[in-house]
Amino acid sequence: MTASVKLLLLDYWRHNVLRTLSNSRVIRLSAGSILAGILIGLVGGAFRYLLIVLDHWRDELIRLAHFWPHIGWLAPVALGLVGAAVARAIVIRFAPLAEGSGIQHVEAVFSGEAEEAPPTMVPVKFFGGLLALGSGLALGREGPTVQMGAALGWVISHKLIHDDQDKKVIGAAGAGAGLAVAFNAPLGGSIFVFEELTGSITPWLLVATLAAALVGVWTMRMMLGNGLDFEVRQVSFIEAWRIGPFLALGALLGAVGALYNLTVAGLLHFADRLDRFPHLSSTSRAAIIGAMVGLAAWFAPAVVGGGNMLTQAILADRYAIGGLLIVFLARFLLGPWSYAAGAPGGLFAPLLVLGASSGGLFAGVLNHFVPLPGFSPIAFAVVGMAAMFSASVRAPLTGIVLTIEMTGRGDLTLGLLGASLAAMLVAILLQSEPIYETLKRRMLAKASETSGFVKPPLASSKPLPRAARAGKAK
Repeated sequence: MTASVKLLLLDYWRHNVLRTLSNSRVIRLSAGSILAGILIGLVGGAFRYLLIVLDHWRDELIRLAHFWPHIGWLAPVALGLVGAAVARAIVIRFAPLAEGSGIQHVEAVFSGEAEEAPPTMVPVKFFGGLLALGSGLALGREGPTVQMGAALGWVISHKLIHDDQDKKVIGAAGAGAGLAVAFNAPLGGSIFVFEELTGSITPWLLVATLAAALVGVWTMRMMLGNGLDFEVRQVSFIEAWRIGPFLALGALLGAVGALYNLTVAGLLHFADRLDRFPHLSSTSRAAIIGAMVGLAAWFAPAVVGGGNMLTQAILADRYAIGGLLIVFLARFLLGPWSYAAGAPGGLFAPLLVLGASSGGLFAGVLNHFVPLPGFSPIAFAVVGMAAMFSASVRAPLTGIVLTIEMTGRGDLTLGLLGASLAAMLVAILLQSEPIYETLKRRMLAKASETSGFVKPPLASSKPLPRAARAGKAK
């Protein structure tokens, strides 16, 4: 082949093939979502690893502090106070949108009710989340990773994508990858996008979301290894006649989830009222909350923090009925109390702890009064995780798939479906608003008074299509 022919072929490749590929929508979306997946895989993997390290350091600090019982309690109290206060302070100073879970803000962006978060939100969410969770606040790692994933997706989309709708698709894909990385659950993270964030499935959204979740989790596994989040031994398959107790558990958790949402909303409302006092800043409020969580850590180190080790202990059937009751009550109070600090941190992981403890407690009570069938506390704990999630978030498919991917207990599918359905129906009948609807409404109301980042949907910038979901409207 002569040099002139090679030049002609190279010129044809540059001006035709490459141009065609660069103008291909599927190529642009795939490239953007893959890049978003890589970034959130790296960031989320580092976030997970550092939280494990910080949890170990906190537990070691409390262990050493018990050698000085009269003054040692000051150590976890000081840790909680400083961690929560600093986390809240950097949120206020650098990125107010990083407050709390952040999922409510991501949903508001996709519905056209809010502007995208600036790139500075990512380091604030990362380090603020480490401070908040590492100091002991009972919050989840998934809120930060979801919001960071969405923000990274938006950054990439502005570099590669020109169409506004496609930019939102990449952002949604990044958010789903963030949840997938947080729980090592690529399918659950993908379904979260379709069920909770956008309420719809389109071919472009499907391609972008699956690609981002695949690459994000693969990247995270390259860093941390590939193992289930929770090791759960297989007890037995569930006979058809035993679906009744799972339905009863789901109905009970529907009411518990409604009460939990009210508690979260009530404490946030109380915190908002406290902010009106001139001599009590939100940073001071966070410090008080962190100090009280630190005091709880002095007496029971296992009940504070994200709760992964606590959930693992419940799923290993290490708690008797009395212990499960204490865990449930402690986490029911600590979760909303910690969230009221306004520091970065999510709600999913705390819900899983509550669901697991509720399920194990329910099975223990059944076995006490009806000992012959021998209901498995482990099976009920697994099912309770999905049911509690469904009652509070109102996204049952996401909860079910996340639970299966985290525990590997696909044999409990029938119980998971029945309990999640019952929980959702009871929550709807009680007219309980899904937690992220409540948080989004609060965020938009506050933002309209202060930061002004809220915007009405524009005719030229339509939100992603959102299907009507049962129970979302009263």
